[in-house]
Amino acid sequence: MSQRNLQFTPEEIEQGKMMGILAWIIFLIPLFAAREQRYAMFQTEQAIILLIFAFILNIGIWILTFIISQISSGLACFISVLAFLPWLFYLVLWIMGLIGAVQGKTTPVPFIGQYAEKLNLVK
Repeated sequence: MSQRNLQFTPEEIEQGKMMGILAWIIFLIPLFAAREQRYAMFQTEQAIILLIFAFILNIGIWILTFIISQISSGLACFISVLAFLPWLFYLVLWIMGLIGAVQGKTTPVPFIGQYAEKLNLVK
C-alpha cells in the first residue's frame, strides 16, 4: 500500500477550509459536495474515523454492560456511569479536529487519525 501525499498547498487549504470545517459537523455534505477538494476530504476522513471509533466503543460498552448486568446489576450501573469517560474523550478529540480544521492544520487527530489514512475511507 502506498503512502498518500498529505502535503497541501496553501491554496488547497483555503479552498477546502469551509468544507473541512463542515466535515466535523455533518460529514456527508463535504463527502458528496467537495470530492475534488483534497483538504476537505482529509478533514472528512478524520471526522469519519472518529465517528466510527466512537460507535464501536459505544457498542463495546453496551455489550460489556449487558454481560455484567447478568452477573451484578450494581457493577453494571458502575460501568454505565464510567461509559461517560469515552464520550468525554470523543468530545475532546472532536473539538481538537474542529479547531484544526478552522486553523487549516493537516495533522491527524491524536490516537486514531492515523488509521484514517490506512483505511483510506474517502477515495
